[in-house]
Amino acid sequence: MEKNIRFLNRFANHLADEARKISLFYFKKKIKINNKNKNDFDPVTAADIGVQKKINSLINKQFPNHSILGEEDSIIQNSKFEWCIDPIDGTKSYIQGVPLWGTLISLSKNNEIILGLADIPALDERYVGHSKLSYKIVKNKKTLLQVRSTKKLGESILNTTSPYVFANKSDQKSFERLSLKVKSTRLGGDCYSYCLLADGLIDIVVESGLKPWDIRALVPIIKNAGGIINSWESKTVSSGGRIIAATNKELFKKSQKVLKMKKPSR
Repeated sequence: MEKNIRFLNRFANHLADEARKISLFYFKKKIKINNKNKNDFDPVTAADIGVQKKINSLINKQFPNHSILGEEDSIIQNSKFEWCIDPIDGTKSYIQGVPLWGTLISLSKNNEIILGLADIPALDERYVGHSKLSYKIVKNKKTLLQVRSTKKLGESILNTTSPYVFANKSDQKSFERLSLKVKSTRLGGDCYSYCLLADGLIDIVVESGLKPWDIRALVPIIKNAGGIINSWESKTVSSGGRIIAATNKELFKKSQKVLKMKKPSR
């Protein structure tokens, strides 16, 4: 298995390298933007489509029996292996020239996530989790990741992409309650917030309304760095939904308690 995971990791990095060529080519250039949602703004560009198509093609050529679940296109097969791809996580950031977007690549075996990769092309940073390892690659140099040891909400830094894109108003209000308990709250991180948590720079990430491709790749990166990532109900996040990532179980539970409070305490 160890030999296999090393090969799979090299292949995932190859996918990310090829994806970078496309995403960076279009970044900060005039590009047509389409909206996938009639009710809200959910942008998709030629970069999203191009990266998804390239990754799917490379996986299908190397592993024709593997299933692929992608945000823009899927190749679903009856296989114990399933790749999950978000070609550009943070398309809103991407089209606005904000460099915190990323390409998310994960591989599950029998529904267990065995490999996760978050590539942040505009910053030239890559975050990888597999086996019991979690590390970042910056300028071809690998550095092991380790979460912080913060256990008090009042000393914690909280991140989210935006409470305004949460699944509902109730979840948004829950986030606002938690925001009042922490030292600092930062919005706009997309997938990069989870990378910052794994790298010991922030303490909590809370989201609501995520899809599988938004989160799977980040699970082994967080866990192998010593953190915890589960749903608000302490369930697996493989299907997306409402997410809490924290530096440790104690901080997770404190965050969870505030988020699930039916009435704010006085």
